[in-house]
Amino acid sequence: MNLAQRNVLLAALAAALAIPTALQLRQDAETFVDLASVPLLFDGFTADNVMFVTLAQPKKEQPQPDSTNPQAPKVAYDQLTLQRTDKGFALAAGELLGAAVSKDQVENQVFAHLRAIRADRESLVQPDATSEQLAQFGLDEQQAFVVRATDATQRNVLAEVFVGRDAGQGQTGTEAVRGVFVRRSDSNDVILYEYDKGWVRSVQQDVWLDKVIARIEPDKVRKLAIKNPGTLGVPFVFERPEGKSQWAAVNPPAGLGAVRQTEVENLVQRLRYVAAQDVRMPTARAGNLAALGLAPARIDVDITWKDGDRERTLKLAIGNQLDGKNEHYLLTNESAFVMTLPQGVVAQFELDVPAQLFDPAAPEAPKDAGAPTEPPKEAKKDDEKKGG
Repeated sequence: MNLAQRNVLLAALAAALAIPTALQLRQDAETFVDLASVPLLFDGFTADNVMFVTLAQPKKEQPQPDSTNPQAPKVAYDQLTLQRTDKGFALAAGELLGAAVSKDQVENQVFAHLRAIRADRESLVQPDATSEQLAQFGLDEQQAFVVRATDATQRNVLAEVFVGRDAGQGQTGTEAVRGVFVRRSDSNDVILYEYDKGWVRSVQQDVWLDKVIARIEPDKVRKLAIKNPGTLGVPFVFERPEGKSQWAAVNPPAGLGAVRQTEVENLVQRLRYVAAQDVRMPTARAGNLAALGLAPARIDVDITWKDGDRERTLKLAIGNQLDGKNEHYLLTNESAFVMTLPQGVVAQFELDVPAQLFDPAAPEAPKDAGAPTEPPKEAKKDDEKKGG
């Protein structure tokens, strides 16, 4: 076969292969979904205008209908309301009113879902469902979990979705659907909403609270002060000026050796992430702080670091251990609430500061060291006699 014949054969083979390839590409194009063009359940929704988020779960025990009051709510809910503040979101009601809420939790478990729910032909399961059908999907008012986002007046609803039962309920294996049935509060169209990372739907405050007290870069720390029962009420202060790598003790008691650099640095490293175990109550309503071991505190830990162009100081006041729990009461200058700290964290600051953060003092040299030795008196007299 000469070169010309070979080229003709190759061209024929390429043409033959091009036909199924084109058909496959066309089929793929028909099944490909351009997410940017898919209609959304809340088209144009943005979190920027949301001032309140309300989460509502129907109570297990519902009150009997009041025939004398037709305006009474048909369903009683357990509710949790979050309000935007200048520092982020916080609890808007309840005993922990004003407690900080995790911004990541609000974004990932509320806003991200409200932005992502599709309302196209593929996601529509049951258009204009009847009351009986809604109940089957868990989307009637007696069963559905409610997520509502409103503006500052709480009268203008920016997005409100009813969340029903899991779509994969009773299914197992890789073919199980990961998603839930949802509908708009003003529509009976049932939609299947599939997601990848899960969706936390809870009205429990503990799920939403921001318990992170501080995140500190250890190399930015400039000062560390510790006072505990072992220091007899006297704070031990360590400083590391900017640009320096060594820690120095500020006015340490006499009789101590050099600062143990590794031990002090280890304490600083443990403070790079400080998080409470629990948020208990507003400090203003805590009553007798002395009874909690907080006035004065059993342990005081102050840490100062460079945060951008300014210095910040975190003050931790650690109190008594809670009965039956491996937690200690905690107050900080970063929160208006009494919190708790895990025992494992507290134990790190119950150390013997002089013994563990300082070398032993060097032994003193004898006062007459290096001076000429004077002969005994009797030997001196013998020398005088001989000389005489």
